[in-house]
Amino acid sequence: MTMFSFTLSVPLRSAPVGTATHRGTATRKVDHRTRVAAQRRERMRARLLESALAVFAEKGVGASVIQDVIAAAGVSQGTFYNYFRTNDELLHAVASELSNELIESIEQAVNVHADPAMRIGTGVRLYLLRGRAFPLFARFVVRTGVHIANPHNLIYRYLPPHLEAGFASGRFDRVPVEVALDLITGQALLGLARMLAEDTARDYPERVVVALLRALGLARREAEKIGFAPLTPIAMPADTLVARATARLQAVAR
Repeated sequence: MTMFSFTLSVPLRSAPVGTATHRGTATRKVDHRTRVAAQRRERMRARLLESALAVFAEKGVGASVIQDVIAAAGVSQGTFYNYFRTNDELLHAVASELSNELIESIEQAVNVHADPAMRIGTGVRLYLLRGRAFPLFARFVVRTGVHIANPHNLIYRYLPPHLEAGFASGRFDRVPVEVALDLITGQALLGLARMLAEDTARDYPERVVVALLRALGLARREAEKIGFAPLTPIAMPADTLVARATARLQAVAR
């Protein structure tokens, strides 16, 4: 028998029937488990943030709130530390998500206006009205104060271009951008604090906007036209942090 004939006589081995299908099924099972685990982890993180928002709004940032958050969320200490290591890390996470959710929705709402003064006036008005509609949001912002104005806050991405447009067009008196930023954010913070502390007039947010625009350089009549212009409220989706946390508090109260 020649080598050639021997080679031809050896039967070719084929892959076992169903091997490819079995591997594909196994891969899908792994992908499904990974996806489910990620979803479970995201739900737990959301639960911790909802509880932390309520605790910070009540107690402020002067003391550690970790044990209070663990109790409010109904989780173990080990579970908590799988997500956050320190009080400051937790505060940063809550502040960033809470503020950025709102700033994103406000930015979308104000960009329909060509006038930078209208964009800024509408944005501040929407911010204050959100605080009036959701006291939990207002309490958190007032209690945490400047902590919410961290470098990751989207206000520092979106607000400067509106200010620069106002300076360039002559709508605003030119001042350093950081001065104008502090003027706007400081007024918004103090406005929320006053609405929490006392029963303010119904048009208080509009009056704040008028005063703010006049400080930026607009005449009274022009500022009032913007401050009291018809306004379309921004939606509050049920999956936002403040809506979820408010719903959790209401459920506990019941």
